Amino acid sequence: MKQPNIIYEDEQMLVVDKPAGLSVHEGSGQTEATLTDWLAKHLPRSPLKTEHYGLVHRLDKDTSGVLLVAKTRDSFTYLRNLFRLRQIHKEYLALLHGRLTPKRGVIQIPLGRDLVHRTRVSPSSSGKVAETRYEVIRYLPGLTYVRALPATGRTHQIRVHFSGLGYPLVGDKTYGRKDDLPRQFLHAHKVSFVDLQGHRRTFASPLPADLTHYLNGHH
Repeated sequence: MKQPNIIYEDEQMLVVDKPAGLSVHEGSGQTEATLTDWLAKHLPRSPLKTEHYGLVHRLDKDTSGVLLVAKTRDSFTYLRNLFRLRQIHKEYLALLHGRLTPKRGVIQIPLGRDLVHRTRVSPSSSGKVAETRYEVIRYLPGLTYVRALPATGRTHQIRVHFSGLGYPLVGDKTYGRKDDLPRQFLHAHKVSFVDLQGHRRTFASPLPADLTHYLNGHH
């Protein structure tokens, strides 16, 4: 199985860098190893076995980057509450088709399950509130490299928001089109929050080699 890298670990929490191609936990009909399987080996005495060994948020299988894992019940409750209160700040790096303008903006498109394709998400006036801020990092020929800052954590939110505006992520076969990149160009780059002791914590993961290589090839 693809192995996550440990960014940070103490008695309260574990921060990992998830590689693309590794599912966070089991889905329907899935047989390959997951991040939860790795956590079961790394944290065999975790009091949070029934809560996916303390995972407090998720990333899509083909999205790479920073994930927070609680190691104690107090930490799990605290971090989940921070997510609910939108006090965990997440920053993603994404490459989009087209030239997105203006250079800064806020996307507010409610999202719900697609009524036909149940594994997909689509814009829905009766869906859940979803908000993504973005900042253009730079323009490339026919592409836009952006920093995406989701205020909410809906399933596939960033992918559907940009696709809904007509700027799908490069490599996103579900909400965009087939590209010469085998997975969506989306990386959870940074997570920032105030921990249980009142200290501001920021954890970051550099853009992985496959995405860096693709980006450098399109200057």
